Amino acid sequence: MNTTELKPNQKIGVFYHDDNRGAKAKIEEIAKVSPTGYITLKNGKRYNPKGYEVGIEIIDATFLCSVEKAQAIIDKSLAFKQKKEEEYKAYLATPEGQRQIAIQEAVQAAIQILNKYGWYADVDGHMDVMESEIKQIIKKYLSEHEPID
Repeated sequence: MNTTELKPNQKIGVFYHDDNRGAKAKIEEIAKVSPTGYITLKNGKRYNPKGYEVGIEIIDATFLCSVEKAQAIIDKSLAFKQKKEEEYKAYLATPEGQRQIAIQEAVQAAIQILNKYGWYADVDGHMDVMESEIKQIIKKYLSEHEPID
């Protein structure tokens, strides 16, 4: 990418990563281009003529890329998030998922009631231990009894 050909107010892709962590990219707008090819984006980040972020180690740095490449990565990321959300909704529809939600909400409700009447999470961690015990009791009850329809 020849950064000296870029113009202020032009859109450019910023590539973060596309690996086992997932995919991440953004589309940003250029604020300034120096005669030597250094790019400053409107968010304040600077990039050298090779497209690497200035002041960040190369391992953690972001890179400039084309808008098309950034859009493809954004679309891939959105598709992955949507797939995970659909899988989670399908899990919640199963009896096991409903058990997990029931356990979670019952524990939250019990702790909220205690907090409402003055028993707040204490420094010694006793409330955390009690929360875990409540969770185990509810989990045991739900494993022994089926829901009533």
